[in-house]
Amino acid sequence: MAPPLRWLLGDMEQRRIARRYWLRDPTVGAAELAIHFALRMVAIDVCSWSGAAITYLTRRFYPDSDARARKAWSVLRPQESDPASVDAAMDRLWRNVGRTMHEYSILDRLWAAGRIEVSDVEHLDRARDQGKPILVTPVHLGNWEAILVAGIARGHCGSGIYEPPQNRFEHRIANAVRARYGARFVAAGPNSVRDAVRELKARRGPFIVYIDEFIRGRVQAPSFGRPLRPDANIAYAVRLAAMTGAVVIPAYCLRLDDSARFRVQFLPPLALAGTGDRKADIAENVRRLDAVIAPVIRAHLDQWYFALDFEFDR
Repeated sequence: MAPPLRWLLGDMEQRRIARRYWLRDPTVGAAELAIHFALRMVAIDVCSWSGAAITYLTRRFYPDSDARARKAWSVLRPQESDPASVDAAMDRLWRNVGRTMHEYSILDRLWAAGRIEVSDVEHLDRARDQGKPILVTPVHLGNWEAILVAGIARGHCGSGIYEPPQNRFEHRIANAVRARYGARFVAAGPNSVRDAVRELKARRGPFIVYIDEFIRGRVQAPSFGRPLRPDANIAYAVRLAAMTGAVVIPAYCLRLDDSARFRVQFLPPLALAGTGDRKADIAENVRRLDAVIAPVIRAHLDQWYFALDFEFDR
């Protein structure tokens, strides 16, 4: 809800809220809309390259993020922890992040341009043909939105819960981008679990839950030696599967050769524990799902968006 204009002359907190809504957000939104439409006008490779190029400047504003990623690389890839290898990995990581941010404007063009390969989509086909609810659990590797693009293009029009951006103009851009390639998303709210269960039971297509989210100041998964929280998306996903009988299919996307080309990989359905002890089964299934995604992310750490936020002691 929009704050009243009179709050611009109110107390300190009212002024802060009103200035953000009426002044900062429109200014930032106008700039982002201009960039978005400019990127849509250029060739795919130019759009993607511009995102990689700009990171040589923008990464300098995020020294803490760079330091976190360097530590994660050194700990998780100790065989490549010499300074030259770490520097090269950080260059690849930042370039991937920059490319992904700019590619958001042309996501709807990637499939038609032949930029996305798909491996083992048969796992989705088989679950659909068996009439089962499908829960896809991707991670933020490569350009992670390409997973939805590829799934929809192959006949699996899914949905999911998303956290709307605070800036209403950014929100409009996100909705417009996803509408162009046919994605359906429900904004997070007090009824999110009910909405998710309804979508899964309706079997209208895969339901998407990204399980390596950054929330409450912490990258929630993979564990990489840390305890996994019961309120993380990885636990939310296995609880949804238990409530609906859904097949859980992990997935990820890899960028190929530092370019705007991708391979989307759908993994075999997760073997779920079903002993009848609900609490123990959920804990075991969280462990199993973590065991699937952890080696994938470790192997492609230079394409993992949340390497910039990951901390071993949180």
